[in-house]
Amino acid sequence: MNNKNIFIYLVLMILFFGCKNNESINNSNLKTIVPQIQYEFGGGAGLYNYAPSVIEDKYRTRYAFVCQNKNPFEIIDYVYLFKGIPTTNGYKWQPGTRIVDPSVEGWDHIHICDPDVREFTTNYKGETYNWIMTYLGVDQWQNHNQIGLAMSKTIEGPWIKYDGNPLISYADTTKWGVGQSTSIVLDSTSIRLFYHSTLKPGKSFVFRDIKLDNLNDIVLGEEKYIPGMSGNSYPAMSENYIFIVSEERKADYEKIIPTWVGNYSTLRYIKRNEDISLPVEEWTEIGHVGPDQSGFPRNHNPGILTDSKGYMLNEDELIMYFTTAVTGEDWLWSYDLYSARFDLKKYFNHE
Repeated sequence: MNNKNIFIYLVLMILFFGCKNNESINNSNLKTIVPQIQYEFGGGAGLYNYAPSVIEDKYRTRYAFVCQNKNPFEIIDYVYLFKGIPTTNGYKWQPGTRIVDPSVEGWDHIHICDPDVREFTTNYKGETYNWIMTYLGVDQWQNHNQIGLAMSKTIEGPWIKYDGNPLISYADTTKWGVGQSTSIVLDSTSIRLFYHSTLKPGKSFVFRDIKLDNLNDIVLGEEKYIPGMSGNSYPAMSENYIFIVSEERKADYEKIIPTWVGNYSTLRYIKRNEDISLPVEEWTEIGHVGPDQSGFPRNHNPGILTDSKGYMLNEDELIMYFTTAVTGEDWLWSYDLYSARFDLKKYFNHE
């Protein structure tokens, strides 16, 4: 190789590796992105919607499981299903259908809420069910939340409750308890259940693997936690990443009723091959929805649009569903469902 060819070769190598390094630097230092915000649906006057679990099927139909009250201006939570039909002008949501009620008595007779629905085959009392729902139940007006299980043969119901509930119990009636669950199907026998817990200070967001294919032989795995992560957090997986959305109270939080509802819903990620137990500081923020993005002082109870098993539909975009609220006396009656679209294709330089 003569001197001229060596020079050209070195220049090309510098340009190639320089471009690769710059691409890596640009990705790692990429600023957060602003999502596109859109109103989805509300219950109407005196009715509230929150805590969404939203699934999209192969026909692009969306199923949104949410908390809603049955009677206007009466604060008792039920599980409702809103079905979204794709049109050329976006999704048209059908009126909500009440699908699971509080029990007449027992551990979940006051409220039920925070539904999470997954396609998962389980056997119970000689019957095979194709769908499961974990949900929060409570037997007193304050504290003592626990997590229950319901099953159905179709996504739209009818749903029946597991006789052995609660699935995840909590003994202390003086503390908030466990709830706000979401899950990812690991295989044909097990799910990974994530939820909020007040059992141990500083360890509010926890997860455990649960063998659930036979309800006569449930095996609860060891409880683990993600340090520093908000207890009100919801993950989803894609081929390359683990995403999580979290309700948070940022520095500009105004201490106006409701003070227990966050003003930001934040989206973060780590790579799929990393340890999901990494502390929150090790997760990278992609973007968030706060007052400047939505126009509302409260933006809370986020969830991620997934397929029926808790996985991302693709890596080009992420749809976060969340609830907005005003402050003041009418805060609860302002709970409507919105979405935020994050352009992941642009963020991860996939274009």
